[in-house]
Amino acid sequence: MKIGVGKFKGFMRISNDLGQFQMLALDQRNSLQKMITAQKGTVEDSDLVSVKRSILKTLSDKVSAVLVDGEYGFPSNLKYVSHKTGIILSAEKSGYVTDEKSSSRLSKLYREDVGVFAKKSGMDAVKLLVYWSDNASKEAKAHQTKIVEELGQVCLEEDILYILEILTYDVNNSDKEKAILNAMKVFSDERYKVDMFKVEPIVREAHFNLKREDVYDFSNGKPWVILSGGMDVEDFKDILKWNCQIGASGFLAGRVIWKEAPKYILSPELMDLHLKNTGIYNLELLKLNAAQATPFFKAPCFGGMENLELSL
Repeated sequence: MKIGVGKFKGFMRISNDLGQFQMLALDQRNSLQKMITAQKGTVEDSDLVSVKRSILKTLSDKVSAVLVDGEYGFPSNLKYVSHKTGIILSAEKSGYVTDEKSSSRLSKLYREDVGVFAKKSGMDAVKLLVYWSDNASKEAKAHQTKIVEELGQVCLEEDILYILEILTYDVNNSDKEKAILNAMKVFSDERYKVDMFKVEPIVREAHFNLKREDVYDFSNGKPWVILSGGMDVEDFKDILKWNCQIGASGFLAGRVIWKEAPKYILSPELMDLHLKNTGIYNLELLKLNAAQATPFFKAPCFGGMENLELSL
């Protein structure tokens, strides 16, 4: 399996010593604004920057990578990231644009040159979030696939790791896992140049007999990690463990770890105290439950570190 040196370095930088992913998401913008507003009644840009700074100062040295946005605290907050921790830049604008004709959700880049910008800025990877529904209009699907493909090509040319996050919508609960897997299959096509997926977790109760080879069939053998969607840590830890047993290479989670921190926006001292205790506890609990995560180099598309061929 051939892989560019830059992409390989990205995999190494954002994974732990075993090749597993224990990553902290801190690219929330709209949702974080709402959390802060709930406490203050208003929100300023400096509030988002300070919350993100506190989280990075306390937790970045305990994860394999952090996911940051380029709008709040970038690049100033990077100096609070541990030198041993990888950095992923979020490519999309927060939220989505609703197509007036079909009510479909459209993703937008926060800056058109984000792939080149990420490489120039020394980032280890780029992450793009796309909303996907099998029920979306033909035009909406074309828009979403186009943005994924175009950024994938830029990341290939720039030789920077490309992570695709997929959020499904307009799906019946009973069909949620099927929608997740089908979406992964769509974007596993080589024309999109995706290196790794970040997806919603698969629920064990719905797919008790699912095996890792079944999921890899949908991802075209590429590594995948799960997101938390802001659920409580006690619920997510068991879901995380199950997903790692069926092939997930770890997690890229945010609010499940730090969502209580913004409650202390008016007291930085209490926020730091909360993060140093509850935040670290939540994170370590997730790491314990991700112990069986599949190293990225053991994903079928790689077949072991010994089968990787680095290219310039």
